[in-house]
Amino acid sequence: MQRRNTLQRLRVKEAIDVLGHPTSDELILYMNKTHPDVSLATIYRNLSILLEDGAVIKLKLGNSNIYEAVKEKHYHFVCRECKNIIDIPLDKMNEIMIPKEIMDNQIVDHDFVFFGYCKNCKKNII
Repeated sequence: MQRRNTLQRLRVKEAIDVLGHPTSDELILYMNKTHPDVSLATIYRNLSILLEDGAVIKLKLGNSNIYEAVKEKHYHFVCRECKNIIDIPLDKMNEIMIPKEIMDNQIVDHDFVFFGYCKNCKKNII
C-alpha cells in the first residue's frame, strides 16, 4: 500500500537529512526547535513509518541508535571522543577479503564501522 507523504513525515525526513546521523533525542530537539507544532507522538509515528518504508535506516553505533536517510551503501567512522560520524563511500575502500569459512554461504548484506579518533580529537590525545 502506497502511503501519502504528509507534511509532518516530510519534516521528520528533512530533519534527518539536515542532522545527518541523529539519535532520537537529537531528532526530537531539532524538531522541537524548528517545528514546535509537531508532537512527540507524531515524530515517533512518522519515524516508524519512514523506517518501515525503507526511507530511513536505524544503525547501532557503539551504545547509540542513530537514524540515517537511505543512500548508497557506505561505511562509517565514529570518533570515540566527539562522537562525530563520518560516512566512508565504498569506492574509498580497498577490496574486502571474505573469510573462506563463509564463502559457501549466501551473503546478502554487510556493515563495517570503524571506531577511533578524528583528526581534531587525535591532537588532544597524543
